[in-house]
Amino acid sequence: MNAYSENIRPTPTSTRRHFKNKVLPLKSGFIVILKIINSRMKVISITIYKVTVNKLFLSLLVSISAIGLTACGGGGGGSSGSSTPPPVANVSASGVWTGIASPSGYTLNLIVMPDNTNYSIFGTPISGGLSVIGADFGSVSSSGSSFTGSFREYYYNNTSTTGTTSGSVVANTSLSGTSKFATGSTGTYALVPLTAGGYNFNTPAVLSNVTGSWVGTLLTGVATTVTIASNGTLAGSGAGCTFTGTIAPDPSGVNIFATSITYGSGCPKVGLVETGISLSYITTSGTRQLLSMVSSATTGGAFFAQR
Repeated sequence: MNAYSENIRPTPTSTRRHFKNKVLPLKSGFIVILKIINSRMKVISITIYKVTVNKLFLSLLVSISAIGLTACGGGGGGSSGSSTPPPVANVSASGVWTGIASPSGYTLNLIVMPDNTNYSIFGTPISGGLSVIGADFGSVSSSGSSFTGSFREYYYNNTSTTGTTSGSVVANTSLSGTSKFATGSTGTYALVPLTAGGYNFNTPAVLSNVTGSWVGTLLTGVATTVTIASNGTLAGSGAGCTFTGTIAPDPSGVNIFATSITYGSGCPKVGLVETGISLSYITTSGTRQLLSMVSSATTGGAFFAQR
């Protein structure tokens, strides 16, 4: 009560407080108001006589009234405010997806990594696996269940083009979209998760599944042999071009191998480093397939083999 001392004069024989010449039952009145607020959360009424009231005390009463009205939803009328709906969560497109690209009719494997980088490799089916025609390297971004992206596509005949893609995804169920190429052509695709041989994208890759020798083909059609050691180092050669590199389970923990290649003697670009990924799974014919996709800022290629 020290805040009101300049307007309050205590009297020894009364339980009331006096404001100049008028008497206001301040003590009991204030207690009654607080009881009303605490039990009903609403101020029913406040009567102030014609007296000189300290500004601070009046401010306190107004604040108490505001508390009561707020607790009652604005005096019994209910809340009229509207809440902002929560943002729509983005659906992840990550996974290995497989299906048919139109109008080419090629079988397409699309790999979307957890960081939204993506790789695709396409071609014609062979022995339950894939004979590769081309490979894409790009990235995507998601908004809700929709995605957009851009990519560069490399072909078996040493040509390339760029393009954009957009579509929609149902997590772990389906992914479809349209690609538009710088050449002016368009294509569509409808894909489902790769499950051949029990493949599971969300389990860590096992290096021992790919160690040993692989006899296969580069994207350009050159027959090539690649040998992968138990420590993940690799060496290969084809048509007089030798290369070395590494292959290891991807640090993201998914069933993909991080891959790096450095070209050596006999190669068109000695010392060039390309990085990317490798995918390995059991085909429908029971053989194990290895698909590797690597690129630099200006080059891209692939290696595919079965054993």
